[in-house]
Amino acid sequence: MNRYPERIEHGFAAARRIADAVLLEGHALSPHRAPAAEGRLGRHSGVLVPPEYTAQGGEHSHQRTDCLMEARGGDVLAVELRFLRVQRRTVERATAAGFESVERLELADRELVEGDEGAEERFELVFHVEELDEGVVQRAFRLPGVGETGLVHERGAVVGRVVRRREQVDGLVRLRAEAVPGPYRAQRLVVDVENASAWMPPRRATRDQALPRSLVSTHLLLGLEHGAFLSVAAPPEWARPAVERCRNERTWPVLAGPDGGRRVVLSSPVVLEDHPRIPPEGLGSRKPEARGADERAERP
Repeated sequence: MNRYPERIEHGFAAARRIADAVLLEGHALSPHRAPAAEGRLGRHSGVLVPPEYTAQGGEHSHQRTDCLMEARGGDVLAVELRFLRVQRRTVERATAAGFESVERLELADRELVEGDEGAEERFELVFHVEELDEGVVQRAFRLPGVGETGLVHERGAVVGRVVRRREQVDGLVRLRAEAVPGPYRAQRLVVDVENASAWMPPRRATRDQALPRSLVSTHLLLGLEHGAFLSVAAPPEWARPAVERCRNERTWPVLAGPDGGRRVVLSSPVVLEDHPRIPPEGLGSRKPEARGADERAERP
């Protein structure tokens, strides 16, 4: 049974389809990109590296989502963190002495090559909005390192094997809310996502070494059971001063509820408009280029 209330799960299901198309499947709403090869990790955004790597790599270990909501008394807030964890794939050829690592293994009907794959991960939180009145809510998670090996057969004989390995990744989600001054009973919601992995990179570590310990294509789904979120791009006039004080870092929240609803927000490292939709014409049409959340133009 899903832990989300039915109303939130309905909205999240629609928002996940958008996020999958933009961030996880190699497709984009804007611009369109050809699908990545099956099982391969293509170009990626929303990368949160281990904190000790930030000084070397010039990248960041955290995201911040900052938006307004109109939560009602007793309302339920759901937070779903989604990202890809890099799964490193190596290929080995069978020899008389055992197995040896190779860049590629050619078979009669296909070719196996080494590379990176993206394994989808989720971290889910559900609580009553009143819990945020008590201060910062913080939740940590740990994904242990795992490995698996699959033998490759051809004509009844073992000719090689594929080894897949995922490194341990630790993370942290921190939430807080504060009342917006005025008569409208709105709240400012801030959600920080951090890579808290304790990996100590060697001197002159490369991005290739950091990626297996990173959160990739990191994004959030936020949902209210009864209340609603306000648009960051086009807020009502009374909320504009409060929205201007919001500070989003390396992510951009948009309304993503089905049928134009305001109960769900998708906070994405790729800048989208409110209520994005997957074009029915598919990947063939040209669209304006999407921007990373740090590259967006100033909005009114």
